[in-house]
Amino acid sequence: MGDAGSAGQLNEPLRHLLDGLSNSALSLISKLDDGGHRVWIVGGAIRDALKGLVPHDIDIATDASPEEVIALIPHAIPTGIQFGTVTVPPRDEDGQIEITTLRADGEYIDGRRPTSVTFGASIEEDLERRDFTVNAMALDPVNRTLIDPHFGRNDLDNGVLRAVGDPMKRFKEDGLRVLRAYRFMAHPSGPYLPDESLAHTLHGGGAVPLLVGVSKERVLMEMERLLTFPSVEDTLVRMERDGVLSVVFGPEWSVASPEGLDDCFDDEVNPWALRVARFALLLRRTDSVSRSILLEGLRMSGQDRSAVLAVCERLGQLPDPLDTGQLRRYRVALGTHLGAQLAADRCLDPSLANSVHNSLMSLAPLKAGENPLVNGLMIVDRLSMEAGPELGRVKSLLYRVQIEHDISDAESVWEAAGDLDGPAQMWP
Repeated sequence: MGDAGSAGQLNEPLRHLLDGLSNSALSLISKLDDGGHRVWIVGGAIRDALKGLVPHDIDIATDASPEEVIALIPHAIPTGIQFGTVTVPPRDEDGQIEITTLRADGEYIDGRRPTSVTFGASIEEDLERRDFTVNAMALDPVNRTLIDPHFGRNDLDNGVLRAVGDPMKRFKEDGLRVLRAYRFMAHPSGPYLPDESLAHTLHGGGAVPLLVGVSKERVLMEMERLLTFPSVEDTLVRMERDGVLSVVFGPEWSVASPEGLDDCFDDEVNPWALRVARFALLLRRTDSVSRSILLEGLRMSGQDRSAVLAVCERLGQLPDPLDTGQLRRYRVALGTHLGAQLAADRCLDPSLANSVHNSLMSLAPLKAGENPLVNGLMIVDRLSMEAGPELGRVKSLLYRVQIEHDISDAESVWEAAGDLDGPAQMWP
């Protein structure tokens, strides 16, 4: 590897990245190169490859103008052509690929977009506008060299998160970069610790209030990405200390310690369940009414909001791992929330939550499935009961009995229910 700023020869991880490029990505690179243009791979793919991770997205920079890119690649979509960006739709095994013309940015006024852009910059000038040094490297796939003018490789090796230039200037260009800084501290390619200048800017240096002007949708997206990483506890503790979580969640939030949130992670927990569990734990000290207002303010989807609220309400209500009837009811009652609930409760009582998980894994499927064997019409006919709350209670009670005892025929449900005087709620 050459010195930062020079065209360094590639090490094995970067050679592996280039050798593993999809046919679609290679085709785009060839079209630009054959058209007489320079082309580089930029962004997270280089960072992840250097740390032994599989890159999920390939972003391309080129000295071709947006119009020249579209002429060479007619199926590219002009998603941000005023900023030099076109998007190539997914093909085969690829995700979408963004191609952006090298540019220099004018002044930022709205805290998100430059008032002007100038195409025709050099690759070094283009990298000047990036957020952090670990994201400010460019890989030339034709000449197979790395451009690293900001020592991003060194920072990557040393676990340091450093802004490109003045941190405050970078944050004023886009307030979301404040959250991105914390997300990268916990990124699987790290963890990273901020250098002194970045740490000072985040902790009392005036950066955090810039988040107030960022749309809630963008804030939520960044938080969701952060909360799916394996290790987030140290970063969230830092975010709480620096006042970031108070800005993200707003005045309704009652501080809940992020300690223990790493216990939520497990290889079997899907990303959706993991982030729902962690949102629930961060909101567990906030009252139920404020929780709902807070999540709606974050523009969280109705499905996700319902899941977070439900997990919050059920925290600490695990079944006895040795009671098969309880386990059956718990599994049915939680449904699609089961993984998120167990992940959240694992933070509060790891031993019990893991025992419940193991017991559920060995629990046999229900003989009659999860559909009720006794419906409302059957209850009315048998008990001469009119429609109303009592009918609903009896129906729920019979269904609970069916699930708890794993009964496979309606008559046996009636027999097991006895005088119909037991609890009706499936869980707890």
